[in-house]
Parts: sequence; structure tokens; C-alpha cells
Amino acid sequence: MICYNIMYGKEIIVIMKKILFIYNPVSGKGAIKSKLSYIVENLSTMGVVTVMPTKAKGDATIFVVENMDNFDIIICSGGDGTLNEVTTGYMKVEKERRKPCGYIPAGTVNDFATSLGISKNINKCVDQILDSSIFPYDIGEFGDRYFNYIAGFGAFTEVAYSTSQSAKNMLGKTAYILEGIKSLTKIKSANVKIITENKTVEGNYIFGMICNTFSVGGLLKIDRDDVSLDDGKFEAIFVKKPKNPIEFQETLNDTLSGKLNSKHFEYFRSSNFKIISEEPLNWTLDGEFGGKTDNVEIHNHERAIEFLRPNKG
Repeated sequence: MICYNIMYGKEIIVIMKKILFIYNPVSGKGAIKSKLSYIVENLSTMGVVTVMPTKAKGDATIFVVENMDNFDIIICSGGDGTLNEVTTGYMKVEKERRKPCGYIPAGTVNDFATSLGISKNINKCVDQILDSSIFPYDIGEFGDRYFNYIAGFGAFTEVAYSTSQSAKNMLGKTAYILEGIKSLTKIKSANVKIITENKTVEGNYIFGMICNTFSVGGLLKIDRDDVSLDDGKFEAIFVKKPKNPIEFQETLNDTLSGKLNSKHFEYFRSSNFKIISEEPLNWTLDGEFGGKTDNVEIHNHERAIEFLRPNKG
């Protein structure tokens, strides 16, 4: 991956990298704090490490934009929200200026890490970074915002950003499940029109998502044979409104089992989407509130950011 040993004649010249390490101290259960020494000591074998903790929402984006030209590698640690902020910073910088990005997951679910085979064990993840390769990953644009792996609306999508940080820290994934159960009584459907370069579909849906991932919420799995993370296309899944309790149960079973060819779903792939709804929809982007709108365009930026992916598990 990060090749900092260069053979010159019979001598090996070690080129030390300048590394920016951005971390969110409150992600997950705050476990990152007890691992800082291990992280910095091991990353320093690659070069000089500068550490920047976030203190407020949006800090990670600012850190990336202001420091992209000053470092050779940027490594971030936190949950999906922190990673989204870092990604937003990258996308605000011209593509030719973007440096490789490493990710140490420290959140509650970490779907992005799962897709790239990144360990959720912090120590192991750091070791993976030291033995990794560049992987150019597709990034989504949602209106004037960006997302790594999902833009979604409808049933359960509000769970990620409505679950309090304290509950996440105390209960982990259970906090999402409890919040999801509460949301069952509030499931609503929406009349939506989806326009792509190849097709247009309309329907009444309780859930919809545009994604680039093998896992959503740690629960919904997408067959790896159906997904390529660097092909310039998203997977689109829209869940039709059940007509009766039996259909509702069938839909739930098909969702949990990843049976995406179900008659209860619209499932297809595309690079660009226009989503029009009769009423404004609440959207989530990578687990964070993405705004409320009745008309949005979503675009795939193919191979936009070079992430560090482990060479082995």
C-alpha cells in the first residue's frame, strides 16, 4: 500500500509520510480514547503523525479541507457520521489534490467498514492500515451534500439519527433495535416517482434507499455478487407498501433475509436518480439527518476517493 521504502541502487531509502489523524472522541463508547497511544505509536512507523480531535459537528470537514495539501495521508476514526464529514471535506477538494484516506471504525454499526473488510477491532484495524492497498471508492452526491454508502427515506431510516448518543454508548446496536421497534407504530408510506437514465417507476413505498454497500444498519445484507463499490453505479431498493398484515410479514421477512428479487421490492441499479414525492420526505445520509425534500437528484461520483483497504483480514 503506502510504500515508504524505496530501493535506490542497493540502498533502501525510507520516505516518511506526513499523516493527519482525525478522531471523534465520543463515537461508540468512547473506546478510541484508550487506544490513542497504540494508534499513534503504530501509525508513526509510517511517518510523522498530527492528531486532531473533533469538538463540534462539522469539524472533520473543516480539518480535511484546510489540511489536504499539508499531508500525504488522512486517517479518521469515529462512526459513520464522522466518516461522512471527512468524505464531505474530500469532495470539496479537487480530485487531483485528494490524498489516500484510512478509516478506523469506532461507531456503533460501521456499515462502511464491513463493506471494505475493515476490522471493528481498533488494534487490528491499525495493523490492517499498515498492510493495505488503495481502493478507489464511489461517492454519492445528494443535492448539495454527500454520502458514502446510503441515502434513504421511510421506515426505520430515522432510527439512526433519532437514537441518542448516550443510548448508543450504553446499549450499542440494541439501542437501534429498541428505537426501531418504537417506530413500527409510525410507519407511513409515500407516493414516489423514481427517474433514472434507463427507467422510470412510480409507487407507494414505505422505505427507499440508494446505496453502495453490502450491509445496511448491520441487518439488511446485499449479495456481494450484486454490488461493486467502484463501478459508478448504486443499488436502489424501494419497499412497496404492504396491503395487509400478511404482506407486511412477508416484506419484513424478505428484507431481513436480503431477498431483493421479492415481489414486494423495486430493485435496480443506476448512476443517477431523480426522486420526486408528493410530500416532502425526511432523508438520512450515512445515518445522519439529510434534510427534508420532495425533489432531489442523486449522482454517483465514480472512484472519487482512494480509501485504504486491508490486503488481508
